[in-house]
Amino acid sequence: MEIRRVRPDEWEACRTLRLRALAGDPDAFGGILEGASVRTDSEWRARIDAPERPSFVAVADDGRFVGTAGGRPVAERPGTAGLYGMWVAPEARRHGIGSALIDAVEGWARSAGYTSIGLGVTMTNPSAIRLYERKGYVDIGERHPLRETTDLTIQIMGKTL
Repeated sequence: MEIRRVRPDEWEACRTLRLRALAGDPDAFGGILEGASVRTDSEWRARIDAPERPSFVAVADDGRFVGTAGGRPVAERPGTAGLYGMWVAPEARRHGIGSALIDAVEGWARSAGYTSIGLGVTMTNPSAIRLYERKGYVDIGERHPLRETTDLTIQIMGKTL
């Protein structure tokens, strides 16, 4: 298994993985399948090719992308990076991929000069919450709706880098 930053020419594989994630685990993301499905090729390319918003993937031995996570600045919290869009394919779970993807995003954040990192996790996903806690994230007490079209709530977790 390899964890690495996505290359710009891999935007189609990233699109496929993201659409699979949104279809398989819709309650884990603020975005929805219907919105992502209508993005143009140019929008997908731009999403992958944004230096300040890196995307990382877990690549299986056969070359398939089986996990993803991204980083980006948190505009309302100077000095804080965000961990976004993390997902591991069901067949690849429980093998340390989620932990390795978190490490990759945290490594980017440190090298970019961020002093803390945060994320939002759906409160109905206890296994994800436990993973983040094992990685040192703590619940900072903030709650927000996952998105307008659902009653689900996310908790905000953070950690000092």
